[in-house]
Amino acid sequence: MAKNPRIDRDWREPIRKSETATDFGLSLARVQWDFFATPTFAGNVPRTNIAYGLAWRWLQETAKICGVPYNRLLIALRGEVGEQNGRFHFHCLVGGTATRNYHTLQHQMEHLWKIPSGGARVEVRQYDRSLAGAEYVVKCLGANAYELGKYSFANTVTLSASVIRLIAGIDASGDRRCGRDT
Repeated sequence: MAKNPRIDRDWREPIRKSETATDFGLSLARVQWDFFATPTFAGNVPRTNIAYGLAWRWLQETAKICGVPYNRLLIALRGEVGEQNGRFHFHCLVGGTATRNYHTLQHQMEHLWKIPSGGARVEVRQYDRSLAGAEYVVKCLGANAYELGKYSFANTVTLSASVIRLIAGIDASGDRRCGRDT
């Protein structure tokens, strides 16, 4: 142990985490999202793997009503335990729906969630870039100890393969290569 306790700590790690989350948030902000959704659960919250299964099934049904192949739907999904009541819920960005009528699709998505979740509340809104929804979904990746305590489960964001392909394509066509500035 050194005389100076700061030497033993890797002081760069919080900075790296913050930079990673910021870069990831900026990458997701470049995607053309259609909806920001917050699905919740009524009654007893199912186990985590079942909750994620319900969310992915809901997104598969969304792809069907949009007439878009599921593997082309753009999805960023994050689960977290809420601050006020400590209930598990999701935050989700959905894109690639190829819809012209956002209002109708919004209500259809809400109805599709209420069926498997037992009538639980879901909020689906048309995505507004000015509200920084992409940054909100990835805020857990650069979290400090307070954030991790508040959102203990929210340490990952799951992306669909279509989002990864899209971001890689955007990076390849621009002046960025694999996330590094040239």
